[in-house]
Amino acid sequence: MTYLFDTSSKQFNCLWDQTANPTTTTVKEYIMTKFTRIALGLSLMVSSSMMLSTAQATPAPSPSWIQTLGPATTGFSVGSSTVTYGPTMAQSVFSYDGANPPGNQSPAAIRTMVSTQFGLPSTGVGSLLASSAFGDISTGTFTIASSYDYLAIHYGKGELLFHWTDPIAANTSFTIEGLPRGISNYRAFSSTVELLPIPAVPEPETYGMLLAGLGLLGVVARRRKSA
Repeated sequence: MTYLFDTSSKQFNCLWDQTANPTTTTVKEYIMTKFTRIALGLSLMVSSSMMLSTAQATPAPSPSWIQTLGPATTGFSVGSSTVTYGPTMAQSVFSYDGANPPGNQSPAAIRTMVSTQFGLPSTGVGSLLASSAFGDISTGTFTIASSYDYLAIHYGKGELLFHWTDPIAANTSFTIEGLPRGISNYRAFSSTVELLPIPAVPEPETYGMLLAGLGLLGVVARRRKSA
């Protein structure tokens, strides 16, 4: 659409195309049309800007604990990574990826973390022993001098908590690979087991009474034979 200004009539001639008859419009109408188009354009720009700001302001979801039952030693998912470990498949593992879990990395704090996630009692059978094996590491292969059935592994902005039904023997080499970020430390724990009662050892007096009873039975047997 083309506008031609007529100096004699002080009006704009609006030409829709070259073949159609020209249409005349006033200066006021021309200005109103221009303002309408400008307002529409500004409205679209503001709307797009608000949509972009909303998208950028939306926070990423907060990390949370995720449990994997029977995680395969050949690989299980942690975030966008596939983690392998060994030598023995765990009964379950909890993963927390994308941020450090609440609390510090002291053995006592990790003991509480493991107990909470696996729902262990604080005392008695099934509770974690207060003593633990721990160490700072920079590679994914390490050996723990004591047996354990719970293992916490900390890496950059993440934590893994393993549990085995049968404890891992002392001095067993453990390997883990494919972590999203570099490994930092480990904490290994043993749970309290139920001790079976040990049969009491008979006192010497008990043996004496037993022998006397056997002797008396022998005497009775001989007398019956003689009779």
